[in-house]
Amino acid sequence: MKIVKKHGGRNHWYVDEDAGGERVPGVTTLTGNGLPKPALLNWAGEATAEYAVDNWDDLAKLPLSERLKKIKGGRYEKRDAASAKGTEVHKLAERLIANERVTVPDGLTGYVQACVRFLDEFDVRAVHVEAVVYSETRRHVGTLDLIADVLLPDMPKYDHIPRGEDGYARGLLDWKTTKSGIFGDVALQLAPYRHSEFLILPDGTVTDMPPVDFCAGIHLRPDGTYSFVPLESDEDVYRDFLYIKEAARIVDGLRDLVGEPIEPPTASAYVLAKADEAEAVAF
Repeated sequence: MKIVKKHGGRNHWYVDEDAGGERVPGVTTLTGNGLPKPALLNWAGEATAEYAVDNWDDLAKLPLSERLKKIKGGRYEKRDAASAKGTEVHKLAERLIANERVTVPDGLTGYVQACVRFLDEFDVRAVHVEAVVYSETRRHVGTLDLIADVLLPDMPKYDHIPRGEDGYARGLLDWKTTKSGIFGDVALQLAPYRHSEFLILPDGTVTDMPPVDFCAGIHLRPDGTYSFVPLESDEDVYRDFLYIKEAARIVDGLRDLVGEPIEPPTASAYVLAKADEAEAVAF
């Protein structure tokens, strides 16, 4: 199995060159397609309503059909803007970890300040950054944000996380910039990364996936604060992900369960007529 990450516009995907360029499903795609997200229903309604209210005057100047089109697509503008912001913060975080100087775009200052505070306060020592990991056995792939050694507080409530004598623990970490914070679906994203078999180094060399002591999300907020949130990622959580992977496969293949309409073997001799014209019905 030879995994290659492909890019097209703002999207990316993975192929197995040893299988003739066959696509290998990404972890985020699998969780997106296989895990129900009832909260998205509320989000869609709220985002659409917010767009209409925020753009009321401009919408009023448009013809009705164009106005409807803009309102229906309004939530996607907000989603795409949030996605672009998250991508930019990820890139800045990658450069900060490499001790590079960065120019912070307007609107992202608080997120970058939160990132710097986290890196400093937990004395983060990066091991792998933006690395592709995959499972040849289970056929899933993804790009993790960060594997790093972090200095944990010497407090009893963190004793369940293994660490060395120097107080550092190795974590598989994920940056999040969403307004809502970190929820359990992030654990279902990190578990398959943790239980992958291989990691691709920057020079293309494939190595065994290194063991980590724990997984966590780092929620960066626009006010310069952050939360460092541990996440369950053991074998049970990984098994749950594999169920989700199967659900995604089923959803993706639903169209293949429907055949072409069956043609009748003979032509119909029936002709519809009004009740008072029943004598005109032919048999």
